[in-house]
Amino acid sequence: MSHAGHRYGTVEELQDDYNILVKPNKDLDDLNAQTKEDTIRKTREMADIAQQNGAVNIGRKIGCTGRGDDYEKVMGWKSTQGFYSAFTDKNNIKEILKEYKKLDYGISVVAGGLIDEIFGICKEIGLKPHTILYSLGVWGKTELLPDRDHLKITTRCGHHMVSPEMIDHYVERIKDGSITPEEAGRKLAGPCVCGIFNVPKTVAEIKKLAGK
Repeated sequence: MSHAGHRYGTVEELQDDYNILVKPNKDLDDLNAQTKEDTIRKTREMADIAQQNGAVNIGRKIGCTGRGDDYEKVMGWKSTQGFYSAFTDKNNIKEILKEYKKLDYGISVVAGGLIDEIFGICKEIGLKPHTILYSLGVWGKTELLPDRDHLKITTRCGHHMVSPEMIDHYVERIKDGSITPEEAGRKLAGPCVCGIFNVPKTVAEIKKLAGK
């Protein structure tokens, strides 16, 4: 899964930005009514573990908690889609992966973050990653890209559903007092329904852009 692999920032800026993606396999986990029911139960259990361990956003096709949707509504949807989530503390990632290792459900799990930190966690708890997706950056006419302050936010939505213009719109609304930074953060998370958008980090950054 590549859309969480291109988050922009320095090593220091990315030390509080992590993702967990849980993706069942249709060919294995949705063969018949029984396997589908089992997969939905397992996925919900794995999502509950993420929620209990500091997820700042959990999402699926129908919505995400980062924009204010109710967790029960998001995870109550009977689907084998899986879920996506965002975190600000690597210790949460470690605890979640420890629990997933115990469950051993055989469902695909992607942990996103700085590669040295993710590998360190895996080594510490006895997991061996079998696939690595490593971003080599952006090539080409990079002068056409937004500035770095905007890229740090827009790349949190891997499908680029959060535009620089949208960021500027809410920064101006924060400046004129018509919306709080926290409300703006939830609004910016809205288009990124998959749930990998890190709302707390975004709130901190739009405060700076608004001079707050």
